[in-house]
Amino acid sequence: MNTDTIANIPLIFTAVLAVFIIALLVVTKIRKTAKVSFISFFALIVLIVACVRALFNSGMLAFNLMILLATVLLIPYCVMLAFGKPKEESKRPEEEESAPAEQNIQQTVVQEIKPEEVSLLDKGREFISIAANTFLEVKGSGDSAKGGEQDLLDSINKACMEVTGADGGAVLLVDEFDDVISVKSFMGDFPPPYKLPEDLPHKQIRVSTSFKYAQFPLRDNIFGEIASSGAAELITVPKIDDRIYENGPEDFLKLGSFMFVPLKIREKDVVIGLIALSRAPSKDTFTESEFNYAQTLGDFAESALKTTLNFKQYREQQELTRESGIATDLQVSLLPKKLPPIPGVSFGCFMEQTAGVCSDAYDVVPARQDRTSFVLMDVAGKGMTSLLVITMIRAMLRLIVNTTQSAGTILSWANRGICAENTLDHFASVALLNYDATKRKVQLATSGTIPVLRYNATKGAVESVSVSCEPIGVEKSKTYKDIEFIAGKGDILITYTDGLAEALNSSGKQYNVSNMYNIIKENCKLSGKEIANLIKSDMKKFVGTESLHDDQTLLVIKIQ
Repeated sequence: MNTDTIANIPLIFTAVLAVFIIALLVVTKIRKTAKVSFISFFALIVLIVACVRALFNSGMLAFNLMILLATVLLIPYCVMLAFGKPKEESKRPEEEESAPAEQNIQQTVVQEIKPEEVSLLDKGREFISIAANTFLEVKGSGDSAKGGEQDLLDSINKACMEVTGADGGAVLLVDEFDDVISVKSFMGDFPPPYKLPEDLPHKQIRVSTSFKYAQFPLRDNIFGEIASSGAAELITVPKIDDRIYENGPEDFLKLGSFMFVPLKIREKDVVIGLIALSRAPSKDTFTESEFNYAQTLGDFAESALKTTLNFKQYREQQELTRESGIATDLQVSLLPKKLPPIPGVSFGCFMEQTAGVCSDAYDVVPARQDRTSFVLMDVAGKGMTSLLVITMIRAMLRLIVNTTQSAGTILSWANRGICAENTLDHFASVALLNYDATKRKVQLATSGTIPVLRYNATKGAVESVSVSCEPIGVEKSKTYKDIEFIAGKGDILITYTDGLAEALNSSGKQYNVSNMYNIIKENCKLSGKEIANLIKSDMKKFVGTESLHDDQTLLVIKIQ
């Protein structure tokens, strides 16, 4: 093989590679991964022609090798062009022409936002900011309160007046417990659209002050009816609306136009208040645009008020929880800690407390050798109030049982003392049992509904020995009667509060006290403590995982 033959081999490879590169450029153009110039194809074709012509010339080995090298260097670039990521198509001329038009449309939309609408957004943000400040509410009351709910209501009222150009405004809130709607914020000149009291002088300051602190039922007046319906209303001619009353010829009482916008919690569909706006009759009436502005502000106000009311409810719940925790601890501290041995008696008890109730208490007072007093109380009310009454009754009974007075007299004296405290809701059911171990004599008196039962060991039956009567704290002159009997050996005295008898299980079924009677009869040989524990277990089994709604207390006194 001569030198010329060897020199032709690179030329052949170069021509083949050039053809391959042309194929890659064709693929690149089809897939549009890069822009391929016609010059590329032309150059490659020239290269192929040159290679073919060089096959017929000798002595060109070095030149041919350089061409091969240059061709090889082009291959990675062409591969990248052919198989790279497709390039996004450039915009067509018509698209480029339309782009400025779209920008102009967007600019037009921005320009169409009116200053009033920007103001509405600012007011809405202000409402939310004030509602957030409720968490840092400063102590105060009424209009003097700085921060909190009152500031928010005043801000809502002021903003609505500013945006709508109203001369007067009022924000009213619904009291769901009393079924009334009360004025909470009042500003400007607002002629009352309701009939004024006959004895109220038609003086502007007197009328404004009366309106500022007014309450209205949820019927027979424009405020109550708008709140009840939940629909906003624009009234431009109040004289033809039979829900609106014009009070007199004085200029400050003359009616112009009104807007009423309910404040509604939408998730619950419940109206919590009302925005009322007025404009003087000497001015143009409210417009539909202003009415829409007021409703938009009402939506912002509803969100802010919801935040404030939720926090207020949370804070009240926290306060109640804290108070009930203190009351529960105090309730436990009033119970007897460790009892000395009681002659002739086996005593058992249990008390299941319900959080925040604190209505039950019991006491055992070994007053003298011939008297041991057992007390069970169930006080009306909950929390600290009921605990205060328990403390008062307990203190009086502990003092009086040391005398020679009978059980009925002791309760009658305690009743007079409690009735003297007329600032408390202080009704109480009390059972007082005095036991004389030297004679096995039982003397008892009850007030209210607490029962006293006796298991008669001789008869083997459970009997009721108490009578129902008025609770302590109802009538100062009320007297309570004594019930006395001699107990036999093995007799059992039982008394309990209504929380035990009214306990419910998961099916809503009430506990049957006959179960307790059966436990007593079947286990009459056991001690008072063991019988009390069996009743407690039966009660817990019946109730299961259901929550208690009242304290449950039981006393078991077995005569030995």
